[in-house]
Amino acid sequence: MKVIIYEDNFEQFQPLINLYPQFFLRVGMKTISENTTYFFKRAEISYITRKLFNNKKNGITDPALYISARAIISKRITFLGKDTKFLIDSQPIGFFKQKPPFPKNLKEIKKTLKEIKTTREIDGFLVDKLWDLIKLNSVVLTHQFECVKAKHEIPKHIYIIGQKSKVFIAQKAHIHKLVTIDVSRGPVYIDDDVIIRPFSFIAGPSYIGPGSIIDRAKIIESSIGPSCRIGGEVESCIFQGYSNKYHEGFIGHSVIGEWVNLGALTTNSDLKNNYGSVRTRIGMRELDSGMKKLGCFIGDHTKTGIGTLIPTGAIIGSFVNFFGGGMMPKYVPGFKWLSTTKQKNYDLEKAIACARIVMPRRSVKMSKHYEGLIRTYYRCEVRCSD
Repeated sequence: MKVIIYEDNFEQFQPLINLYPQFFLRVGMKTISENTTYFFKRAEISYITRKLFNNKKNGITDPALYISARAIISKRITFLGKDTKFLIDSQPIGFFKQKPPFPKNLKEIKKTLKEIKTTREIDGFLVDKLWDLIKLNSVVLTHQFECVKAKHEIPKHIYIIGQKSKVFIAQKAHIHKLVTIDVSRGPVYIDDDVIIRPFSFIAGPSYIGPGSIIDRAKIIESSIGPSCRIGGEVESCIFQGYSNKYHEGFIGHSVIGEWVNLGALTTNSDLKNNYGSVRTRIGMRELDSGMKKLGCFIGDHTKTGIGTLIPTGAIIGSFVNFFGGGMMPKYVPGFKWLSTTKQKNYDLEKAIACARIVMPRRSVKMSKHYEGLIRTYYRCEVRCSD
């Protein structure tokens, strides 16, 4: 059997998916794609994406299960033996197709979803809007931890608040003395090659991805992807991976993309002074999130200088450089070089040259395909807005 993971309403998740498909977004301990494939270990997995990713599609000749990137399934889907549309919270998130024609692109998938009449509600979580990543992160992380059921001896020098069974520390992780892990509200999973230095505090549900370094940090209910550098205070956040927040400062209820560098004392607001619901922008529409606590969403390769302040509900595109300290605008499109008093477009060749310096620092080489994605994003973001 074949399982096909496809992008779905991807416009709702800008600016986080400018340079990779929607199903690579991180929620809990895994990306959405990794979470889906966990339940179909023996299946052949393929993907259907936007055209810019040039995703190769093998011909489909046998019954296939299509699963949306908005779905975080919590158990394996079993089949009814006929064409069936699957729902989470009454919203369509995929289907089982028994016979041809099999959809080969996003347009055909939408058509097929309308045609299939048999429906079945399945177990899982629906990521419908950008802020759902934050809203669902803790509950998804807890469920994933319970599925793994991993056990490992906890070093005696680590101070644990709560049950030790809710802590997993990979064998290749290195935890210094004077580190506290609090699992009274949820589990903590520390992956391979993680380094946690003295005077760090981690409260669950939290996940620390492989190769990340935690240095004198206070991390509460957050997911830190691979090869990040984290210091200061982080609460209810997702760091996609390969990003730095190494110094003092607060980041809360936010999603930070890849290759982001947050300068010393960079701090965001995640609560309005009147405790009202936070509004933020998706596309050109400003929407009410329904959340009292909501921070910022920052695209890949964005950098903030020391003393940067980020307003509640901010949307910051990819390849943004903010310098000079002070309050950033709430909405900043990609490829901008700006301060509180001036702004200009970020030169494409200079942006790529900087990324070529940054990425090898995490042992990642920029591919021609990735460079092509940057150039395509630049054409859409800068030229279309000029």
